[in-house]
Amino acid sequence: MSLKENMNIIKEEIGAEEQFLESIIKGERFYKRYKRQIQVLVVVVILAAIGYAGYSISKDRNLKISNEAYETLNKSPNNKEALATLKDKNPSLYEVYLFEEAVKNNNIGKLEELSKDKNSELLSDLSLYQVEQLKNSKIVNSRLLNGFSLLEEGFDLLKDGKITEAKLKFAQIDSNSPLFKIVKNLEHYQGKTK
Repeated sequence: MSLKENMNIIKEEIGAEEQFLESIIKGERFYKRYKRQIQVLVVVVILAAIGYAGYSISKDRNLKISNEAYETLNKSPNNKEALATLKDKNPSLYEVYLFEEAVKNNNIGKLEELSKDKNSELLSDLSLYQVEQLKNSKIVNSRLLNGFSLLEEGFDLLKDGKITEAKLKFAQIDSNSPLFKIVKNLEHYQGKTK
């Protein structure tokens, strides 16, 4: 290597060190200028992380307590303490438990009460469907299960050999319904048995 090449290498190294020092000085100036805002931002991030962790721990604890209460109620349905705990810690699971018990005991009054629940449209609809099934009603006012009800009625008509009436019931099921494929298969079946 010649002296000239060595000088160029040294100049490049000095230039790199200068740029490094210059960026440190710029960073230090930026920090001094925005020191307060940076500290506030760090504190906010730390508090948010602590709050989120606390919320997650609390949510997990409530979930564990409500699951234990649900298990206790399944073993001992008359346990008032477990019922109150379930109602307090997890109202949705509480309503599902009430629905389950009402169906198990064929409690039409409780099912009618649950069918008026505004918190869960699905649970309300299932309750209404169960009430009408227990009353042996052929007309189901269920918004979500109306297609299923029509499918069930059509199938009963097919079993009785009333193919035309069954097709009329099946025609009332929306073509976008997940039940439509079953309807097509049942229409092909037409009550034939082997």
